[in-house]
Amino acid sequence: MRSLFFILIALLGISLSACSQDKQKTYRIEVNLSDLKDTTLLLGYHFGEKKFIADTAQLDSKGKAVFTGDTLLPGGMYIVVLPQRSYFDILVGDDQNFSLSTSSTNSLEELAFIGSPENTAFANYQRFMGNKQGQMNQLRTELQQNEGNIEKEKEISEKIKILDKEVNAYWDKIIKENPNTFFANIIKSLKPVEFPEFNIPENAINADSLRWVFSYQYNQRHFFDNIELTDSRFIRTPFFQSRLDTYFDKILLPLPDTIIAYGDKLINQVKGNQEMFRYIVAHLFSKYQNSAIMGMDAVFVHLAEKYYLSGEMKDVSESLKQKIAERVADLKPNLIGQIAPNITMRDSNNKFRDLHALEAKVTIMYFWEPGCSHCKKVTPELKKLNNKYKDKGVSVFAVYTQGEQEKWLEYIKTNELNWINVWDPYRSTNYHKLYDIYSTPILYILDKDKRIIAKRIGIESLERFIEEELKK
Repeated sequence: MRSLFFILIALLGISLSACSQDKQKTYRIEVNLSDLKDTTLLLGYHFGEKKFIADTAQLDSKGKAVFTGDTLLPGGMYIVVLPQRSYFDILVGDDQNFSLSTSSTNSLEELAFIGSPENTAFANYQRFMGNKQGQMNQLRTELQQNEGNIEKEKEISEKIKILDKEVNAYWDKIIKENPNTFFANIIKSLKPVEFPEFNIPENAINADSLRWVFSYQYNQRHFFDNIELTDSRFIRTPFFQSRLDTYFDKILLPLPDTIIAYGDKLINQVKGNQEMFRYIVAHLFSKYQNSAIMGMDAVFVHLAEKYYLSGEMKDVSESLKQKIAERVADLKPNLIGQIAPNITMRDSNNKFRDLHALEAKVTIMYFWEPGCSHCKKVTPELKKLNNKYKDKGVSVFAVYTQGEQEKWLEYIKTNELNWINVWDPYRSTNYHKLYDIYSTPILYILDKDKRIIAKRIGIESLERFIEEELKK
């Protein structure tokens, strides 16, 4: 496949300069370290799975450094990075004038703030959770050590439940005591979605299956209920991108129509916040441009047309739009579910062969060349499958992608490739664009109506698709 150009899309328009906050305000974050001096500190921020530098400051001889700027920082979870590359987290919200003190050796334990009640609560929360996590790890170890001891297992399980209740109670306390803060929004986002009682008759034969289905569907619809999606500060946290990926990778069925429908629904929810809108659209666009899951190029095409080419994504250059449009043009003719574009080529006997004129229950399109190392592995395997299924309504339409006729004909003869062998040395049929062929080998599977049912699959998966289609 071609190397694409979209790697910068995920950051398009979501830089620090994209913040819509009051440009007249400034930030000033004073850092006091008891055991460091005369060195450089970094102020970074989380962005997806990566971290970026927002500012630098110099510690003086007394261990004091000041991060300052003439515009507000975009809100989010930031990190103060020490010379040893260790760091601790702080929250940057509306009030960006505060000070903190700590040490490099016990940064979280000694962390204290002046002028930022939100960060004081956040530091207390981190210490609390560190303590509870230690207790939880100990209980889980004990549970493993007492496996098979029913009484002991029950006793430890009760302690774990009590610990969970303590954590949930602490979360509720934070939300109540820190209203309308980013910290409270973070804690809300940690709380799992509560499922209602589904009205299923207990005597139903398939009650458990129905309960699972209803729970699954409810989770699809309510997965983001506890996340303030219009709070763009979530973009600069270490967990929001993973939450998005969990939803699209594990909660939703990996079907293009499902991903498109729920993707649009999520995007519509955040349209009131331009920064969050741009982030989610860009992340999904980047995620599905080269998805390893077959058929997800349909999601990419949808996002490209609905948000980029339509102009909903602002400040996209015309040159970039043109490249996106070209990529969409390459993919649209060969999306799964489409009728395969018809091509007519000369075969190895110099006769014209028309793809759509081929009568077969299953047609395998094989784009290949003799010198390709992967083709040398795939071709013999495909030959075995062709011999097995050719009398059951399966045909192979093999397109040679190069122009060395003698080499091609010799390979066909030597290896007894008794399927339809065609070529188009001048690419007058435009097959490479119609089928997005920029490497070999490539396999497509068509049904009896020449509709694409699978594409770019491995040879090891081919027989399963053949069997499933023949059963129809």
